[in-house]
Amino acid sequence: MKFNARTTLVILAVMTLLGAVYMSFGVLDVSPTNQVTRLTLLLDSSGGLMPTSEVTMRGIKVGRVSDIRTTSTGLAVSIELDDDHQVPATSPISIENLSAAGEQYIDFKPKLIAPPYFTDGAVIPADRVAPVVTASDLLAKINVLFTALDLDQIHAIINEVSAAMADNDDTIDSLATTAGLTADVIHDDKALLATLFNNVSALTTNLGDLNAGQVISETGNQLPRSVPAFLQLIHEIENISHAGMGVLGPDDAVTVLVAKLDEYLDMMAGPLGAFATVLQPALKPLHDIKIDAGHWLDFWESTFNDTGSVRVQLNVPEWHE
Repeated sequence: MKFNARTTLVILAVMTLLGAVYMSFGVLDVSPTNQVTRLTLLLDSSGGLMPTSEVTMRGIKVGRVSDIRTTSTGLAVSIELDDDHQVPATSPISIENLSAAGEQYIDFKPKLIAPPYFTDGAVIPADRVAPVVTASDLLAKINVLFTALDLDQIHAIINEVSAAMADNDDTIDSLATTAGLTADVIHDDKALLATLFNNVSALTTNLGDLNAGQVISETGNQLPRSVPAFLQLIHEIENISHAGMGVLGPDDAVTVLVAKLDEYLDMMAGPLGAFATVLQPALKPLHDIKIDAGHWLDFWESTFNDTGSVRVQLNVPEWHE
């Protein structure tokens, strides 16, 4: 079936109009009846955003970017939020990628969806936005990293690691076993380890108020000056330890004197024992007598002073008239 030129043009115009309507309402989500909240987000760089980029909150689409224009300090991104979704004004903001090479979008990540919310006309400063890292920036940093690497040094490191592991299978197995046992200990005693870390944290909480850093610093300054004196003390102790060498020994004078004294005491033990037996009945009446040594010491101190003088007390009798 053939149509004339006029009918064909009408059909093409209708199809174009329907396509435009579909693109506007279906793809671009443009609706003249939707109520939106307009925000302005200030950025230092676009980070790959486009006027058609999406705006999400916790991954759910809540609006779109309507315009991007330059300012004297950077960029101003116009955002239209659907009134059906209220975004908390304290939400952290970031620019994310749909994929490694995908389109960027703005994401609000509120910890709690609660008032206050963004209102129409609000301006969000650039410092509220997390740093933007685009794929090109990442590739440029990777390129700088590889440029800074020395391939000869990397090759030497690989050779050293390979040589260290060669013929050391038993050592590597032992290390793996030790690591496994350590993991088991941590898993089994994690409650005790948590208590230990909590106690250490509680112990070190107020060290700043106690000026612990200043005290440790002063100790570090004084310790080097104390080391020579400590070494001198050790040297003197060593000299004292050698002072008695040659004084005490099998043939030394002190040993001979002690042996002689012991011999004399043995010789006098018999007569002294008999004398003590005879003297015991005579001293028996004195057993119950107690001497107040403290009284005599007080008397001595009150009579003789440290300068060598003697205090004499005279009691004058009263005269009868």
